[in-house]
Amino acid sequence: MDKCDPSTTPNAHADIHSAQPDHGHKISHAQMQEDISSAKLAYEAWKSNDPKDWDHAMAEKNRLLKEDPRAWKAAMKEIDADEARQKELQAELKAEEAQRAADEAAAKESAPAAEASQNVVTMPDEVVTRAAAPAGYAPDSPYAPLPPASPAFEAAYRQPPAKFYGINAGIFKLGVTNHGSLDVGVNIGLARAEAQVGLENRVEGEFMPVGGPLHARAGAGIGVNRNGFHGEVGAGANVFNLVNGDADVGARLGRDIGVDADVRGRALIVNGQADGGVSLGDQGLKVHGGGNADILNTLGARGGARASLGPETGIGVGVGLKADQDTLDFGPAIDVGPDGKVTGSIYGQGKADNATFFPTGDRTIDQQ
Repeated sequence: MDKCDPSTTPNAHADIHSAQPDHGHKISHAQMQEDISSAKLAYEAWKSNDPKDWDHAMAEKNRLLKEDPRAWKAAMKEIDADEARQKELQAELKAEEAQRAADEAAAKESAPAAEASQNVVTMPDEVVTRAAAPAGYAPDSPYAPLPPASPAFEAAYRQPPAKFYGINAGIFKLGVTNHGSLDVGVNIGLARAEAQVGLENRVEGEFMPVGGPLHARAGAGIGVNRNGFHGEVGAGANVFNLVNGDADVGARLGRDIGVDADVRGRALIVNGQADGGVSLGDQGLKVHGGGNADILNTLGARGGARASLGPETGIGVGVGLKADQDTLDFGPAIDVGPDGKVTGSIYGQGKADNATFFPTGDRTIDQQ
C-alpha cells in the first residue's frame, strides 16, 4: 500500500480496514485477544498524520493477516460497531441541541413583555404576576418609607389583581370579580374606599392613594382561595417620612396553618420594628419573634428567639448591638439539618444587612 495521508485519500482507511484473511495455524484465545488489541492500535496509527505511524500500521496489518487473520477481522468488526455507536450518539446530541434551541426561541416569542410596575415570582404549581406595591408608599420618594415586608401586607395588597366585571367610571365602580365577590368602590383622588362581599370579603380605605409625603391606609378582610381560609387586618400612616408607622396581622388555615404579625414605626430620629409568627406546614412547626430599634440608623440594638421542629430542627436566642453597618451578636443557637449535620453558634460579628442566627425583627434580613 502506498504511503499517503489518510485525510486526503478516500480509500486509505478502507485499505487498512479491509483485508482478505490468509488461513494460518491455530491461535490460542489469549494470543487472539492480544492480536485484536494490536489490530486496533494499528488502525488508530493509520489515522495518524505521521507517515512513520502509517508504516507501522501497514507492517502490523500484514503481520496479523499472515499470522492471525481472525483477530484482524474481529478487531475491524468491533471498530465498525464502535464508530456506528459514536455516530448515533453524535446524532442524538445534535437533535437534543436543536430541540433545546427551538424551545428557547419559542419561550422568548411567547413570553409577554415585562412591565416596569410588575415582577414575576415562582409559586407552587404556577407562575404568578405580582401586583406592584400600593402607590401610596411611593418607594422612589425620599418622603415615603418602603412598603412593609410583611406576609399579611403581601397577602392583602400584593396579590394579582382580580378581574373586574361591571361598571368602572373612575370615581365609582360596581360589579363582580372572578374571585366570586361583589365589588363596590369610590375614588375621588384624595381618598378611596372599597368593599368586597363573597368568597373574598374585604373593606379598606386609603388617604392619598396616588402616593407622596402624606399617606394613610386601613383594611381588613377574610376569604377563601385555593390555599384555604385566610384573614388580614392592617393599617399604616406616613407624614413626610418624619413620623410613620405600619402594623399588619395575618392568619391562615389550609395548606399552611399560622399567624404572622409585623409592626414598625419612626419618630424623627428613632426607628423601631418587630415581627413574630408561628406556622405549621410541610416544613414542620416554626415559631419566631424579634425586634430592633436604632437612632438615625446608626446606633441600635436587636434581639429575638426562634424554634423549629421538622426537616430542619433547631433553636436560637440572641441579642445584638449595631454601630453604623457593623454588628456584634451574642447568644446560643443549635440546628440539625435534614442530613443530620449539627451546627451551632455562640456569637457573630458581621454587617447589618447579613442574616444572623436569631430573628432581628427585620424580615428582609431574617428571610435570607
